[in-house]
Amino acid sequence: MRFTTLVVALASATTCLAAPSPSRHVVHEKRDSKPHLWEKRDRASPSQVLPIRIGLRQRNLEHAERYIYEVADPTSPNFGKHWTAEEVANTFAPSTATKNAILGWLVESGIERPRISLSKGHNWVQFDGTVEEAERLFSTKYWHYQHVENGGVRLAVDEYSLPEHVQQHVDFVMPTVQLDGLKPIANTNHGRGMTAIIPQGASLGSLPCGTLITIECLRKLYKFPVGKTAVKGNKIGIAEWADYLYEPDLPIFFKNFTKPQIPLKTKPEFVAIDGGLRANLTTVSQGSGIEAALDVQSAYSIIHPQQVRYYQIGDGINVDSVGTFNIFLDALDESYCTYEGGDQPYVDPAYPDPNDNELGFQGPLQCGGAPKSNVISVSYGQIEGALPYFYQVRQCHEWMKLGLQGVSVIYASGDSGVANRYNSGYPNSCLNEDQLFVDNDGTRYSPSFPVNCPYITAVGATTLLGEHPESGERAVSKPGSGPADAYYSGGGFSNYFPVPSYQASAVKHFMKHYAPNYGPNVYNNSGKARGFPDVAAIGLNVATVWNGSTYGVGGTSASAPIFAGIVTLLNEERIAIGKGPIGFLNPTLYKHPEAFNDITIGNNPGCGTDGFNATPGWDPVTGLGTPNYEKLLPIFLRLP
Repeated sequence: MRFTTLVVALASATTCLAAPSPSRHVVHEKRDSKPHLWEKRDRASPSQVLPIRIGLRQRNLEHAERYIYEVADPTSPNFGKHWTAEEVANTFAPSTATKNAILGWLVESGIERPRISLSKGHNWVQFDGTVEEAERLFSTKYWHYQHVENGGVRLAVDEYSLPEHVQQHVDFVMPTVQLDGLKPIANTNHGRGMTAIIPQGASLGSLPCGTLITIECLRKLYKFPVGKTAVKGNKIGIAEWADYLYEPDLPIFFKNFTKPQIPLKTKPEFVAIDGGLRANLTTVSQGSGIEAALDVQSAYSIIHPQQVRYYQIGDGINVDSVGTFNIFLDALDESYCTYEGGDQPYVDPAYPDPNDNELGFQGPLQCGGAPKSNVISVSYGQIEGALPYFYQVRQCHEWMKLGLQGVSVIYASGDSGVANRYNSGYPNSCLNEDQLFVDNDGTRYSPSFPVNCPYITAVGATTLLGEHPESGERAVSKPGSGPADAYYSGGGFSNYFPVPSYQASAVKHFMKHYAPNYGPNVYNNSGKARGFPDVAAIGLNVATVWNGSTYGVGGTSASAPIFAGIVTLLNEERIAIGKGPIGFLNPTLYKHPEAFNDITIGNNPGCGTDGFNATPGWDPVTGLGTPNYEKLLPIFLRLP
C-alpha cells in the first residue's frame, strides 16, 4: 500500500521555540489507498488498550552522508577511521529538547508521567493508552481491519496527525497506518528448475560449471585464492529468519564440495537472537533449511579457515507480527532498541510472545549483546511500497550506523526482476501506477527493501553463458512455470530514497544512454533515485547439500554470501598488514568499476515489460558487474 508523509519545514529557530497551540494538528502520515488484502470492519472500542510508541527524531541525521563518507570514501583522509558504538549512540541520540517536548505534550494532554517511559537508547517514548486517548492525541479514528485470507484482525488508522510544535520531534507513531507484518522473504527461488536435485555421487569436478557451480568454478570466475588465514575478529556473519541450518549436512558438503577439504567437524558459531532455534528433524520435514544451507556452505567454501558466525533470529513461531529486520538490529545495537517487549506493533515481532503459544519465546527482547561481524550477509528482503516511509528511513539510518562502525552490510537484491513478492508463497506483484500501493494487477515497478537504502551493498544475480567459466556471464533469466517461481535479478530505482552521491554519475550514465522509455508511470525515471543492485555474482545452480541430498540452487540468496565471502577475504588481507576492515563498500566500489566483470547480456522483466537491460557500465540488473578479486585486492590494500 502507499503511504504519504507530511513534514513541516520550520522557518527559523525562533519558530522552533515558539510553540503553536497544541490543538492545531497537521497530518503526519496517511494511507492513500485501500490496503492490500485487508478490509475495514468496525470502529475500535474506546476502552481498548494499545501499546503506543512514539519514535523520536534523532540528532545529526542531516549529516549522515557526510559522516559515512568521511570513513568510507577512498579519497577521505579519515578513510577507515571507524567509530565506536558509544560515539555513534552519543552523536545521534535525540536531543533533550526533543524528549522534553514530547513528554511535556503528553502530560499536558492528560497522560500521567508515571505511565510514560523512555527506551534504553532514549529513541522511543512509550506508554499503554486507550483507543480514546490515542484518537485524541493523534486526531484520528481507529478501525478494526480483517485479513481477507487468514481472518486476522488488527487495529489501524487511515491517517493521523500531530500538533505542529510536536511534529518536528517525531519520526512516526505506532500502531497507526501500518497493517502488514511482513515476513522477510528468502531470496532463494525454490521453483521447479531453479532448485534441481543432483544425482548421487556429485562432487568437485564431476559436472561442468554450467550444470553445478562449485568452489572451483567460483575461483576461476572471480580469481580469488584459497583461504589461508583466520584473522581474529573477522568471522563472516550470516543472518537467517525462520530457516534453520541442519548441521548434519555440513560434513557431506565439506567432503564433496570443498578444496582443500574443510575438516568434517567444523561448525559455525551459533548466535541465538530472541529464541532462535537450531534445526531438527521437524524443521527439515517442514521443508525449512535450504536457504540456510546455501548461505553457510557457500560462505565456508570461500573463506575457510576463517569461520562463520550464524545468527538465528526469532523463534519462528510468533506470528502476531513476523517482522522485518529490526529485532536483528536491536540485538546488534542497544541504542536502537525500542522498548521492553518488542519493536513496532504489527510490523516487528513482540517478545515475550504475546500470543497464547507455549512454544513461543518467553524471554525479553534482546537489546544489544550480539557480536558484530565485519561482513554481514543477508539473503532476505521485502517490498518498499508495503512499509511506511518513516519506518524505512529510520532502519536505513541504522544500517548507516553499522557502516560507521566498520561493518559491510550485504543484501540479496531479490529474485523477481522489477516486480516483487508480497510475502513468501505469493506470486510476483507490482505497484498501482497512480498511488504506488502493492497491487496484483499493478503495472508499476516494485522496488525492494532494504536494498533501496543507499548504505547497503545490494547483490544481483548472474549465470554462466555456457558450460565453463571462460564462457562468461549474463544476467540470470529463468521464466519458471509461472509468476510465483519466475526468477530474474532484482533491480530498479527507489521511490523513497534519493540517489547517493557515490552513485550519481553511474545512474546519470545509465539514464542518458540506456534507460527504457516506459515513462514515469512505470518506474522512477527521474535520474535522481537510488538504484540497485550495486554489484552481482553467480546465482544459479550453486552446489548445496540439504537433508543429505545435493541440489543446484538458484537465487540472489546465493549471490549475496558469495560476494560477502570475497569481501571477507579482502578484509583478511587488510587486517594481516595492520589495517582495519573495509566497512561500507559502495563509495570505493563505484570509484573502481574497472575491478568488475561488466555484464552486458540479459534483462530483468516484470510488470508486463521487459524490465531493464544489462548494459555497459552500471545498470539496475547486475550493478557494476561481478567481482575480480585480483583487481580489487591492490585497490583495498592501498587504502589506509
